[in-house]
Amino acid sequence: MPKTWLITGAASGIGRELAAQLARRGERLVLWDRDADRLERTAALLGPAVLHSEVIDVVNADGTRHSAERSVDAAGLISRVIHCAGILRVGPSLTMSATDYRATIEVNYLGTVHVCRALAPVLIEAGRRFGTAELVLIASIAGLRGIPTLAGYSASKHAVMGFAEALRDELHDQPLRIRVVCPPAVATPMLMNLPELPSVYRLSPPQPVDKVAAAILRGLEKKQWLVLPDVTGKLLWWTQRSLPTLLDYVLRKAARE
Repeated sequence: MPKTWLITGAASGIGRELAAQLARRGERLVLWDRDADRLERTAALLGPAVLHSEVIDVVNADGTRHSAERSVDAAGLISRVIHCAGILRVGPSLTMSATDYRATIEVNYLGTVHVCRALAPVLIEAGRRFGTAELVLIASIAGLRGIPTLAGYSASKHAVMGFAEALRDELHDQPLRIRVVCPPAVATPMLMNLPELPSVYRLSPPQPVDKVAAAILRGLEKKQWLVLPDVTGKLLWWTQRSLPTLLDYVLRKAARE
């Protein structure tokens, strides 16, 4: 039986590509995004697979809760959520604006909190009824290790990781699996529309979004709670734990070039 998936950030980037690949698999979709025009075009492109769409800014806690209620009313119980909504701000740690730091934390971290608070009860109910449910949070390899010139983004994704670990422990006795995905740099509009890519991306050039989305879905078929969908993330994770001094050297050298 097809599942009902709710995807945030579904109007572009990884969220849009995940929605497209799931639609091709015959799954049912609920799409959330704050960009009304792009969301409408995405929903039209995916056609009958889309049961419902919501224009929503996850920074708004009450709005997120109301969107969850409307989505369940329109589509029924949702058993899978992939939270992709996020923003990227780059720049030297000591000169990036306070506004950019604040926006990154509000969207990437607090937005994640709001989505989890609004949808975890729905997923738990679905898990009790259907036997399983999943809450998937898209973090980043920048959430595994701080990245030069991505301090605000890295901090926000570290916060997502810490929140997910705590939530996973708190809900361990519920029929809900908490998963975190740490993708590499991806050639999404969010990244490619930057005036200039930070030099650290020479270490890991942005990968095609369709390739990364397919790897994420394959990773979700496995049992690990932390999904590293490519070799870059796996190498960084291993090096950070086993050879941290080497990783320090490589990142610092890349940042200077």
